[in-house]
Parts: sequence; structure tokens; C-alpha cells
Amino acid sequence: MSSSKKDPSRWLSGQLFQKALVQHTADRGLEVEDVHLALHGNAAQQYASTIYRATVSYRSRGKTESIKLIVKLMTSKVNSVADESSFDTELSVYRDVLPKMQATQGETDDNRFSPKLIYAANEPQPHIILEDLMSRQYEHHNELLGTEDSKAVLIKLARFHATSYSLGYTVKDRAAVNNGLFQQKPSEGVKFMLENFSIFAEELSRWDGYGKYAERLRNMQPRFIERGIQIYEGTKAGFSTNLLNHGDFHFNNMLFQFDNDQRVANVIFYDYQLSCWTTPAVDLLYFFYLVCNRETRETKRDELVQLYHQEFTSTLALLGFMGNGPSLLDINCDLLRAGFLEVAIVVCFIPFLFADYNQAINVYSNEEDARAYRRKLYNNEEYQALIKPLLTSFLHKGFLD
Repeated sequence: MSSSKKDPSRWLSGQLFQKALVQHTADRGLEVEDVHLALHGNAAQQYASTIYRATVSYRSRGKTESIKLIVKLMTSKVNSVADESSFDTELSVYRDVLPKMQATQGETDDNRFSPKLIYAANEPQPHIILEDLMSRQYEHHNELLGTEDSKAVLIKLARFHATSYSLGYTVKDRAAVNNGLFQQKPSEGVKFMLENFSIFAEELSRWDGYGKYAERLRNMQPRFIERGIQIYEGTKAGFSTNLLNHGDFHFNNMLFQFDNDQRVANVIFYDYQLSCWTTPAVDLLYFFYLVCNRETRETKRDELVQLYHQEFTSTLALLGFMGNGPSLLDINCDLLRAGFLEVAIVVCFIPFLFADYNQAINVYSNEEDARAYRRKLYNNEEYQALIKPLLTSFLHKGFLD
């Protein structure tokens, strides 16, 4: 590939956007008049893609129009759990699965699960063009949510899951959307997780009275990837339910609309690079730790699971689904059965919520100073206060066996 093709500023041009919009609008006479392009993103969000925001002015059917777009260029980084399959997975979700799900819900914002796909191609390098919802009063939110806001997200997740469940037997090629976190060929991100699992075990062994937990974590390491894979095998591994999981369900992969009281009025999900068909426990465990704040998770978890099941069941009824959905007991049993993933999230992801991304070092790198910083994160007082009671709970539930 030539250097000009590698340089997005060369080929993210009016010609490309014209091709994309002609396809999207079905107007062969459409002409792009101007393109404004800006690199988007910040260190704290740690995108697995390079993202540009584009404002495109064009003339179509006698009118001058303007549209704001997001351009995602697929990249591979050690700090990402995504891998080379991410582009194909995300494209399949946007192109093949979400439109079928959306057709059952209607096109109102309340019912939408994602931005609209405008265009995608593999050349000069893999890229996806989506509508930019930030121009429609959607915004990022950079912290964990309280109970009521968490409920708004959970209700949307339950509808998303239930809709995919209702279509589960009509989506032809599930294999195209099976890029969950744990795979037979581990991604660089999973290898990074395993390294941090080992670092945490070392630090834990130094905490007074926690040697027995450190020993259990060390004993888990040889089967770390194998245990993760089992969770992503869904019903094949004994779970009750298979449905489409977002797969990387945390607040950085959501856009929010807020009402006048700054409460979440609506939420839309994006970044479907790790989507997969498996137990809903995957997205639910992400939700508890990477959407809910600690107080909500610790005091409302059972209530939230019941709310999820109620919304899931009512959505199936609204869709006219004739089969049997999972019971509340099924959902709770799946959450227990997926306990290893809960441990992995708490050990490998949660510490980074306490990281300072304004410092000079890249906390995700393989450099020794980055490893030293990650050790420091594990000894953060706030993280210790969170993890210590969880370790006891994990032990009693058999997650550390």
C-alpha cells in the first residue's frame, strides 16, 4: 500500500464522500461541494479505531444540503481488545443485523440502537462512515451512572437483546458476527489482560491477609483464556440463551441525550467490533461494572436484573414472538455461570477507571514505566476498597476455583 493510501487526509476527499452519499441517497446526480475534516477522540476514551468527524456540503435534487458524518478507520493497538476481525464484525452488524432489528422497532429515536451506516469499504484501508449523532444533541458521558440513569441504559439493552433474540433464527450468518472478547486465537488485548491478571496477583500477595486470593488467581492463569472462551460459546457451553451481545458494553461506547434535569432521556450504542452471539450475561456484566456506579451496582443489582428481564419479556410480547424467552432464573443462573468474566472485568478493566490519562506515559504500553503505573493502579485506595469485598464474594460463589 502506498504512503498516500495510508495517509487518510489524502483519500478522505470529496470524491470519496460523493461516492458514499450517492449510494446512500440513491441520487446519481449528487455533487459534493465542500468537506471539512477533523480528527476526533481523546486519550481517556482509548478508541480501537482512528476516528474523523466530517461536515460535508453537497447539492442533491436541486437543493444544497449539509450532513455531519463519523469516519472510522480500523486500527490495531495493544491497548485494544479488538483484533483484525473487528472491521468485518462491525460492518456485518451495521449492514446485516441492525437493519433487521431496527425494522421491527420503527425509526423513532426512542427505538434506535445505533447510528445509521452511510458507507463502508476495504480500500484504500478498511473504513466505515456513519451518521454523526452528536449533531443531534447526543453526547458522550465520561463517568459511571447512578441508578435512574443506569435503568435507562438497561431498558435499551433489554430491548436490543430481546429484538435480536426474536430474530435469532432468521439471521443467516451468525458466524460473521462472532468476535467476542475471548477467541481460540487470543487478541493482543486478551494477552494484555492476562498480563495484568498476573500483575494483580503479584500485588495482591503483598496485601495483608490476601495471600490465599493471590494463590487462587495464580492458579487460574493457565486456564485464563480457556475459561473465557467457554463463556462466549453460549448455549454450547450450558448457558440458557443465545442472543446478540454488543460485546464491549461500557459508557465510552454510548451516546446520550439528556433532559432538562440532566437525566438520561435516551441512549444509542456504537462500536460493535466485539459483537457476538452468546449469553446476555456478557453485556450485563459489563453493564454492572462499566455503566453503573459502585453504589448502584452494590445496592440495586438484583432489582436491575429483574427490570432487565421484565423489559426483555415485554419486548418479546410487543414483537409478537411466539416462543419462550429466558426466565428470570435463567438470567441469574447465566450470570453465575459467567462468573469468570466478572472476575476478569474487575481485575483487568476496572483499575483503568482510576488512571490519569493526562500524564506523559501511555498506561497501556509494554514499557516498564507503564507496568509500574499499572501496579500503582492496583494499589489505589479506591480500587482496593472496591475489590476487597468482591474477592470474598467471588470466593464464596466459586468464581476463583
